[in-house]
Amino acid sequence: MRRAIPFIILLFTILISCGPSNSVSITNFEPAGEVNNLTTFTIEFSENLAPADQIDKWTDQQFVEFEPAIAGKFKWIDSRTLIFSPDVPLEPIQNYKAQVTKEVLFNTTFTPDFDEYEFHTPDFDVTAVDFFWTKIPNAAYTLSVQTNIHFNYAVNPSRLKEYLSVFKEGKEITNIEIVSQNSAKTIAVNFGEIQQTDEEQEFEVVVKKGLESIIGKKPLQETREFAQDLPPITELAITGVASEFDGQTGAIIVGTTQMVDEEQLKNYVSLDPQRETKYFVTENSFRIEANFENLQTVTLKIEKGMPGLYGGELEYEYEQVVSLVSLNPSINFGDKSGKYLMLSGEKNIEANVVNVNEVEIEVSQIFKNNLLHFLNRYSYTYNNYSGYYNPQFYTESFGRELYTDKRELRGSRNWLQKVNVNLDEAIKNNYKGIYTVTVRSSEDRWIQDSKMVAISDLAIITKQSTDQINVFVNSIKTAQPVENVHVSVISFNNQIMLEGKTNEQGFVVFEKTKDKLKDFPPQLITAELEEDFNYIDLRETYVETSRFDVGGRTEYSNSYQAFIYGDRNLYRPGDKVNLSAIIRDNQTKVVQDLPVIIKVISPTGKTFDEFKKSLNEQGSFELSFNMPDYALTGEYKTEVYIGGSQLIGVYTFNVEDFVPDKIRVALTNEKEKYYPGIESTLKQMQSFSSGLMQRA
Repeated sequence: MRRAIPFIILLFTILISCGPSNSVSITNFEPAGEVNNLTTFTIEFSENLAPADQIDKWTDQQFVEFEPAIAGKFKWIDSRTLIFSPDVPLEPIQNYKAQVTKEVLFNTTFTPDFDEYEFHTPDFDVTAVDFFWTKIPNAAYTLSVQTNIHFNYAVNPSRLKEYLSVFKEGKEITNIEIVSQNSAKTIAVNFGEIQQTDEEQEFEVVVKKGLESIIGKKPLQETREFAQDLPPITELAITGVASEFDGQTGAIIVGTTQMVDEEQLKNYVSLDPQRETKYFVTENSFRIEANFENLQTVTLKIEKGMPGLYGGELEYEYEQVVSLVSLNPSINFGDKSGKYLMLSGEKNIEANVVNVNEVEIEVSQIFKNNLLHFLNRYSYTYNNYSGYYNPQFYTESFGRELYTDKRELRGSRNWLQKVNVNLDEAIKNNYKGIYTVTVRSSEDRWIQDSKMVAISDLAIITKQSTDQINVFVNSIKTAQPVENVHVSVISFNNQIMLEGKTNEQGFVVFEKTKDKLKDFPPQLITAELEEDFNYIDLRETYVETSRFDVGGRTEYSNSYQAFIYGDRNLYRPGDKVNLSAIIRDNQTKVVQDLPVIIKVISPTGKTFDEFKKSLNEQGSFELSFNMPDYALTGEYKTEVYIGGSQLIGVYTFNVEDFVPDKIRVALTNEKEKYYPGIESTLKQMQSFSSGLMQRA
């Protein structure tokens, strides 16, 4: 019996090792390797993990840890398939790591067997180069070759020149010019004057390794070389065809080796099936816009002989079946800048949706006491990869989510659909504040748009001066002043510094604000009346005044003000100058029987003449004097004094020896738009001089 015990233990061990495994692994993690900056991740497991009540719900639970962190949410598609959708684009030129956590196990007894996954966004690279003939600016009859160099991230033009070489027939061109002035993904480079021949010429562009994009991080790892045989100027060639949609209009873009004549395109270009078309021309392409709804492909035909503007002609008939590409899914609000909806209005917001089958609408409220902190975090959103992009608002502890709604869309592929969001339900709550509305794809959360909305009937106008703040509140519905509105002035650090109520004119004034707001600059103005609430952010509502004279009245005296005017402010030598003035004290009361001295100062700064007057019972005086024929031309000043030395007002006028005749010329011709190579004929010219009309 003692020999049988080891055998039984061995047999039990073998049976356990051959039984079903209790571990769970990842059968698929995608995308991996190089991924797009906008993408959704899918993770599939070998076993069922998620309970039924967790399926098809977005959650913040950290099922996967990313390094560096990625903002977004998770959702279980089924019990063994998890997706992660980022809320913002991934960082450009960035390496990431992903580790699935034990959170995915829920209450199961599985043992995790998870690997670490790595992926990265695209490195900086040159994607394409175009060559074409063009004119040299400000040089008639001189042609050049230009190239557009396309990158996947924006490049500084001045930086590119250090890493760029251009060759013609193997010989380097040294007088190249970077045409583009600003950082961009496409940089134009001109090769200078190029000798024309009857043969093709080979051009080559070399972008050397080490060049960095404006993002920096990782420079170009390998030198890129692009060569192309460019046809002679006497030949026009098609370099490529592409298609695109903007959600409403389809377009076919045809690349060319020289600019074409827009007026001639309708005679040489046709589509099958036929569509009504519009043409737009650039230096190295022309664009065909048409209604391509419900079409998958279209046949493009270009007849032999189509002319270019520099003498080239298309040598052979061109025909190509063009696949109408699928537009990238997108969601955008129709009104980007609007922030206010009328409380007594329809409360509707419209979103434009393209190529999204189902959208999720989320409405949240930001409480009024958290409004300033929320605006500081989300008013301006910027991403160094894609520039300004649709903001993503997170309610967090600033407020609460009110409700969500899903809508299935059944529109045509690649065509714009309108989604109407009504906020009637949002205002049925007991808390004051503003609202955020987000419309996003149900599957790819980064396909979304969000906006802040204030729903109110209170329109606020604020005027701030050195020591005073004036607030006007009117009804948006009736435009009438609103009385008894509680107005608060909130500082940049969220302190209520001033409070008041509007009078019957809908007006409240805060005096002596310079001392009261010391170290507490105002940032928000809020208005409340019963359940109605509205606000303005002073950072966004300043009126630009640098172009205007807003200095106000010049205070020459602490006791009196002189309002001086003339019959005109431009005279010739020998003319009579007529001036009048009205004198008032600082309470705008009439000043009588007060002697005044009027000094006329010449353009050289010397006293031209001096007069003494007494004010009449209306507190005014009139003065007339002749400018001699020999008077200096230029600007004269009239200064009004009381008591001999107290200046109370200044008025200026000009004396000119002659005034040029004013001539207006009106030209008309047959066309509004012209391109190089098209003749322009003036049909009519009318000249108006000294009130007489002449025809030429």
